[in-house]
Amino acid sequence: MPRVMIKGGVWRNTEVRLYNIALITKFIIQDEILKAAVMKYGKNQWSRIASLLHRKSAKQCKARWYEWLDPSIKKTEWSREEEEKLLHLAKLMPTQWRTIASIVGRTASQCLEHYEYLLDQAQKKDEDGDVGADDPRKLKPGEIDPNPETKPARPDPKDMDEDELEMLSEARARLANTQGKKAKRKARERQLEEARRLASLQKRRELRMAGIYVNVGGRKKKKGIDYNTEIPFERKVPSGLHDTSEEIYEPPEYDFKKLRQEQLEGESRNEREERERKKDKQKLKQKKENDLPSAMVSGNNLEPLRKRSKLVLPEPQISDAELEQVVKLGKASVAAKEAAEDSGNISSDTLLADYSVTTSNAISNLRTPKVPQLSRDTILMEAQNLMALSNVETPLKGGTNTPLHDLQTDTGTKTPVSATPNNLIVTPFRSPFQTADPSGMTPKADFTPGTSARSERSMATPLRDKLNINPEESLAFENEKAAQLFQQEAKEQLKRALSELPVPKNEYEIVMSSDDTKSIAEAGSNNVIEDQADVDERQEQEIAAKIEMERKKQTQAVQRNLPRPTVVNNGILRQQSSNDPSLTDIQKAEELIKQEMITLLHFDALKNPTQHQMVVAAMRAKAGSTSNAHINHLQKNPHENFEEHELAAARDLLAKEIEVVKQAMGHGELSLDAYCTVWDECLSQVLYIPSQNRYSRANICSKKDKIDSFEKRLEQNRNHMTKEAKKAAKLEKKLKVYLGGYQSRAQGLIKQIHDLVDQCEQTHIELETFKKLQAHEESAIQKRIATLSEDVKRQVDREKVLQQRYDELTRTKDSLQIKLSEVSNSSSTAT
Repeated sequence: MPRVMIKGGVWRNTEVRLYNIALITKFIIQDEILKAAVMKYGKNQWSRIASLLHRKSAKQCKARWYEWLDPSIKKTEWSREEEEKLLHLAKLMPTQWRTIASIVGRTASQCLEHYEYLLDQAQKKDEDGDVGADDPRKLKPGEIDPNPETKPARPDPKDMDEDELEMLSEARARLANTQGKKAKRKARERQLEEARRLASLQKRRELRMAGIYVNVGGRKKKKGIDYNTEIPFERKVPSGLHDTSEEIYEPPEYDFKKLRQEQLEGESRNEREERERKKDKQKLKQKKENDLPSAMVSGNNLEPLRKRSKLVLPEPQISDAELEQVVKLGKASVAAKEAAEDSGNISSDTLLADYSVTTSNAISNLRTPKVPQLSRDTILMEAQNLMALSNVETPLKGGTNTPLHDLQTDTGTKTPVSATPNNLIVTPFRSPFQTADPSGMTPKADFTPGTSARSERSMATPLRDKLNINPEESLAFENEKAAQLFQQEAKEQLKRALSELPVPKNEYEIVMSSDDTKSIAEAGSNNVIEDQADVDERQEQEIAAKIEMERKKQTQAVQRNLPRPTVVNNGILRQQSSNDPSLTDIQKAEELIKQEMITLLHFDALKNPTQHQMVVAAMRAKAGSTSNAHINHLQKNPHENFEEHELAAARDLLAKEIEVVKQAMGHGELSLDAYCTVWDECLSQVLYIPSQNRYSRANICSKKDKIDSFEKRLEQNRNHMTKEAKKAAKLEKKLKVYLGGYQSRAQGLIKQIHDLVDQCEQTHIELETFKKLQAHEESAIQKRIATLSEDVKRQVDREKVLQQRYDELTRTKDSLQIKLSEVSNSSSTAT
């Protein structure tokens, strides 16, 4: 079978010198290597940390840190409160040890281990065994600890293996290398990333100031939820009984300066320690400067001297005068008691109790009440309860429930132990069995005399209570039966006292008036209190209905917000009275209508002025020329308010008259175009005459009046144009501020578009040119090919001719050489 190597084992002390940034540390244990690695690599790179330690996995390193080496882990002895809390939570949340650990303040493994230890102690107690015997969970020789991460480190042998020495040398080199190439590269990358981030932030800020908002998030995801813009698992608030649409929500003003990183993180521990060190140095310096001899003496002494404080006693609660007053009162009560006894009056003797300063003989016979002993260990009994509950059989078998120790009250807390009584402030006689046992024996129950077994908040009663003036809540009972007997006796005594009352001799009859009965009936019928929101809503509706009713009573010009004249012209009225017999009925009706119209104009200008009328009135008030024309006219001709039904009747009368006129004159329904045409024709016949400051018909005006009217209209148009131009300039300036970035961006894009258009046109010209050139080339190619073909053919023919000539000349040359050689041979032979 092959050998299996398992990572792990106990954590041991490893003595090695570690070089950390040119500093030689002391001899540290193996856990210090893990601490140094966590300081260098953080609490996320456990695989890299595990590579520094021999035969340790990443999971084991992480467990070692979170179960033992973390500075926040509490390793002290378990207190009684922690044990009680552990047992109570284990009953409520079994097997949820991580949740229990966060509440108790320990790790999960510590909670589980101590819980098992308590169960083992409870089981030994039930078996009448020795509680201090050996722990059965203790490892025996040769066994392997399954959870070595939660145990202290063991000493390491002096002779280490070669792989351990190699691991230590590698850890020394890796932990000491803080300025290598990789670290410098990482620092340089972080610096470049920070520079890019600041540049991007500055660019986005400048674009935002120019009115351009850039989407930093990039392209939107097609699937999934954007948690920056949406609320996951949002539940809409259901609409309630009351309408909240008109409520105005004012969001709180957040102070974003307090949300910065330095404000959120707060002061670091190093800064706080540095500040405290500086403060201590300053205090020591000031102390040396102010009190040099004592500082020198304190510096020479090895042990600090503690200055004893002065003994300050509290002020006496009772003064001498009060003591004298108490003595006088006691003497007076004794004298009154003696006088009552001498007179033989039983009633006075009963009412005057013995309140002398000297205590009674019963108190001397009273023994000191004992304090109940803690004969039961609550923690051990709680552990026994848990062990009994864990061993319960199935309920299908039936039978009684598992017997448990009763350790809790109704509130779920431990029953408090009674305190030692004080005989000077507790009444020993106030008990249900006072008459049966007046000697004041030691109480039988575990309750202190004078405290109530029914309530933890019972009050102490005075020493002497012979007139029964103390409340019954402060009485002490031995058990519930005694309390019931006391209540029954009190009821019977009350019944006997009521039975001794005389029989009533007079009968009374109460007769209520009719007004009282009506008020009671109304109060009974209206006993439901209306909600304030409903009251406010009803009042708002009533106010809105009242405003709408008042608006309907106003003129159509006010209702439709139509333009009205700034100055009311009263000259349209005739000089004669409307009752003048020289006027016809139609003229009288017209005068009445004109008079009512002028009255309405003055009333609306005074009560409901337009914006232009208010501006003109303010200008006149500023110039000092105030006019009371509206008030004067309304005083002479008061405005009459009509009711709604009267106005409705007038509208119906006008509608009927219009129908009669239409039928009499044969007019049908006018279209909007026909109405506009008639309106334009009528308006063109009216001209404003500046010299007379009034409107008149165009056919009766002179040529000069027409010219003046047109000049005035032209001037008004120019003024309107100037005013609108100023408004447009302001709007243009404002829009330039808002849209300046967009405009500059648009100009750049337009320039790019123009450049692209020019490039397209130039490319198109070049394309057409090359197309023409291609056509010309295609037509010229055939000609050139034919010419070149002829030239080639002519050259081939010439070469053939020249080759033949060359062949002939070569043959001739050869024949001449042969003949020459023959001649030379023949001449040589002749010689």
